[in-house]
Amino acid sequence: MKHLVAAVFATGLLLTACNAQQPPAAAAAKPSVAAPAASAATSDQLAAVKATLETRFKGAPIKGLRASVLPGLYEAMVGDDLIYFDDKLTHFLVGNLIETATMTNKTEERSAELNAIDVKTLPLADAIKFVRGKGERVMYVFTDVDCPFCTRLEQSLQDMDNVTVYNFMYPIDSLHPAARQKQKGIWCSKDRLAAWQDGVLRKKFDASAKGDCPNPVDATVALGQKLGVRATPTFFLSDGRMVAGAIPREQLEARLNAAQAKVAAK
Repeated sequence: MKHLVAAVFATGLLLTACNAQQPPAAAAAKPSVAAPAASAATSDQLAAVKATLETRFKGAPIKGLRASVLPGLYEAMVGDDLIYFDDKLTHFLVGNLIETATMTNKTEERSAELNAIDVKTLPLADAIKFVRGKGERVMYVFTDVDCPFCTRLEQSLQDMDNVTVYNFMYPIDSLHPAARQKQKGIWCSKDRLAAWQDGVLRKKFDASAKGDCPNPVDATVALGQKLGVRATPTFFLSDGRMVAGAIPREQLEARLNAAQAKVAAK
């Protein structure tokens, strides 16, 4: 949100901040134009709209510009936000677009698509690995041991099958000031997985555990901020899409299956 807010203030507009945990601003990305979604838009029209965006939101990264499913509007990700706007940018909307037939959050879906990462670049040696069954479905979780929603996600995973989970230690200091030291202690334990599950599921910690061994916790926090992780739990699926929150198990199963199918189809 910082990219967008800064740009809006610079142009005399006003928006409120969305999250106090917003990570530091990243370097601006080169604007890109994607294929139109529903209504047709010519390359000349998109070029003109892109120029308007770049003029109004100076310095903000812009990507995913295309015609919106909303008649007469366009959409693009400006900074961290997907916005909907007319071709002259006389007005724009920031919010969730819901497809009523399926009750699908199209804003969340498109944002995840545009922000997808290459999971092959993740440092798996810096995560605590957990496997259930064959482990064919994979997820990469940024998690905080003192976060109740992380506990909820971990509880769901205990009863699932055919999943591999890489847990990256991502304490949020402003909310859980003791979590960083706890997660360093977990990493330095002889059995990291057992220590992690004792901590997150049962709130049981080894009082003698020290976090003074070489550990990746601080580096993981920096990595999460770079990837746009603003809250815990946040996880990435095997197709690189980000999901924030401890979503219901049936939704988690569906997303894992869809991601696995998408990767297998490549």
